[in-house]
Amino acid sequence: MTEVSEFFSNLFNPDSWPARWHCGRWTAFHGWLYIISNILIAVAYFSIPIILYYLIKKTKNKLPFQKVFWLFFLFILSCGFTHVFDALMFWFPIYRVSAIVLFITALVSCAAVAGLYKIIPSALALKSPVELEKIIAERTKQIEISNQFLLKANTELEASQKLSEKLMKQKDEFLGIVSHELKTPVTSLKGYTQVMALKSSEEDTDQKNMLLKMDTQINKLTKLINDLLDITKVEDGKLLYNIEKFRLDKLLEETIDHIQYTTTQKIIVQRNEPVSVLADHDRISQVINNLLANAIKFSSEAMEILVSLTTENNTVVCSVRDFGYGIPEDHHDAIFEKFYRINREKSYTYPGLGLGLYIVKDIILKHGGKLWLESKEGEGSTFYFSLPIQSGN
Repeated sequence: MTEVSEFFSNLFNPDSWPARWHCGRWTAFHGWLYIISNILIAVAYFSIPIILYYLIKKTKNKLPFQKVFWLFFLFILSCGFTHVFDALMFWFPIYRVSAIVLFITALVSCAAVAGLYKIIPSALALKSPVELEKIIAERTKQIEISNQFLLKANTELEASQKLSEKLMKQKDEFLGIVSHELKTPVTSLKGYTQVMALKSSEEDTDQKNMLLKMDTQINKLTKLINDLLDITKVEDGKLLYNIEKFRLDKLLEETIDHIQYTTTQKIIVQRNEPVSVLADHDRISQVINNLLANAIKFSSEAMEILVSLTTENNTVVCSVRDFGYGIPEDHHDAIFEKFYRINREKSYTYPGLGLGLYIVKDIILKHGGKLWLESKEGEGSTFYFSLPIQSGN
């Protein structure tokens, strides 16, 4: 410990040794050749770290094995200092400092060797430029094949889409023609049924019941035909609206009175605020009829249906609540799509094509309103629609 303490206390003391010029038989040529060589080596060593630092910064720290680069940075820098001190010994024999510099260089050298050894597997795994060019060529070829396949698939998809659009248009035209052609004979059947009902005797109850059932089925068929006619008009944007001012609360009362005769369920009006709107009277009547008919149809075991009409912030909101099966949450958006029906065991026991709500949504949206629902499976459903109240109403 005494030697260590003496070493560090006399670290910069050159008294123990003479300058290197006075050690041995140095000629001027020999000495300056040694000094200049050390200085040139040191300059080269100091230049390499500067180049490495510039390279690391220019690549924005994205070089592989960057830690090893920094180890080499320190290793080469420390080697440069050893040569500087070796040259200085000719005038300043600070051998203790030179020993410290050599020791630091030795530590950095060992760390650099360890770092190199550690990255050998990763370095060997790197691809050569030739291998990389081969891989790039193969990937480029694969991309070209994929692009050709995608172009072909896209062309086929466009052709399929055009064909699908053509078939859809033909289908809509067919539905429109068929619906229109069916409407006339169905209207005649309804008229004949009503005439037969008037001419039937009061005592013949069986005949009256048959005629009543017949009239009910004709009404259902008429609704299906009207829905088909409406859907073709909706798709073509030809559903016409006769806008007029009328009392929505009065229309709601009339619609409920008419439907109440067709069901044993009690339709209860919770609120019916007086309000006038600018809209198509018949189309809004169609909306209310559809919502009430659905409520009756899908809650046949319930005893009542709740209806409400309220106003707030220049908007009127009508709600129809049933206590039937309810609609699963993942079906809430799809329920308003064309031809959509919830896939449940009893769904096919109810008549309809899945067009009613689709048409209702189009009617409400065309009036600048909104249509939505709140429902939980097993707890019933509440359908809402809103309409703007015109200023001055």
